[in-house]
Amino acid sequence: MTVAIKGTGGGTVTAAPGTLNWSSDGKTGTASYAVNTDVTITAKPDAGLKAVWTECDDNMGNTQCLVRMTADKTVSVEFASSKKPKNDFDGDGYSDALWRNTTTGDIFIWLMNKTSITGGDYVVKGITADWDIKGIGDFNGDGKADIIWQHKDKGDVYMYIMDGTHISTHGYALKGLPKEWEFRALGDFDGDGKTDILWQNTETGDVAVWLMDGKDIKSGNFIVRGMRPEWTIRAVADLNGDKKADVVWQNSNTGDVFVWLMDGTTISKGDYASLGIPDNWQLKAVADFDGDGKADMLWQNTTTGDVYVWLMDGAGIIGGGFVVRGMPALWQLLTVADYNGDGKADALWQNTVNGDVYAWFMDGPKISDKGYVVNGMPPQWKNK
Repeated sequence: MTVAIKGTGGGTVTAAPGTLNWSSDGKTGTASYAVNTDVTITAKPDAGLKAVWTECDDNMGNTQCLVRMTADKTVSVEFASSKKPKNDFDGDGYSDALWRNTTTGDIFIWLMNKTSITGGDYVVKGITADWDIKGIGDFNGDGKADIIWQHKDKGDVYMYIMDGTHISTHGYALKGLPKEWEFRALGDFDGDGKTDILWQNTETGDVAVWLMDGKDIKSGNFIVRGMRPEWTIRAVADLNGDKKADVVWQNSNTGDVFVWLMDGTTISKGDYASLGIPDNWQLKAVADFDGDGKADMLWQNTTTGDVYVWLMDGAGIIGGGFVVRGMPALWQLLTVADYNGDGKADALWQNTVNGDVYAWFMDGPKISDKGYVVNGMPPQWKNK
């Protein structure tokens, strides 16, 4: 019998009866058995991962695989993230990429596996320019990313509930949202596995959340009223690992960074993460780079190009380091998402001169692997 370990995650595999003899890289285990022996193979994933078996005679839950030795058998187990990756349209555990053609209005999805485009198709063609894609999130909790739109003039909010590259259902969440209410971010505020929507009133400073169920607004509430205009929402992410989205603010005058730890639409705690961040350091992304279930912060110095990650625990900075120094200005960060399925956010960059798209696979503040996704993406195609 042969057992193959796949995926970028880690874990242990044992067999009973008997003992597996492992290859030098720890990826292939073998053992010999008498004909008709029933062998139970048990996988124990590392924290934050799950085991996915293939070619078993019987899958005994997520961790165990039964093999009946009627002949030579080969089975495999993949240690993959148990977290739902951002922007995963087909639910395979790998983030994908959404593009819009600014000339034609066409929408196209790349189905991704690391740096490989494994598939893809047009979602729709010829969307008029007065409809903006506001964000991508899993609004119905099926493990597949969906798309939220808003009409620039009317304020209408419209949802595509997706199944891979196909629209499974669609409809208005709300018509005629007043223009002073502006979209800010997406995140699962109530921890129900469904993405919610954060809005802010630009006239009053009021901040409110829509709690979503598919394309429908389940409920909503104000978080705070009268937020001062110098405080800007920079990101929404789960900073303390409670499965509920939190809010990151920055003061445009002082550079101070402040975190709201949220429980639904209620602020459970607020605290400064840092004071006086210089203007040339810009917060580019907030995502879980080290796989501990708590979102971290990625910064870039606009003068030097240096890229730095803060490893976070709530509002506290518990570690970090430079990812790279002197990143050329022609390389712009498109998005962060988990393109290799290891439960750690990766970074997708694009060269603004030649259109090349490049991926960093991250392990905390370190790049564990990297590579080109595509060369020469035409400039009219913009990542969303």
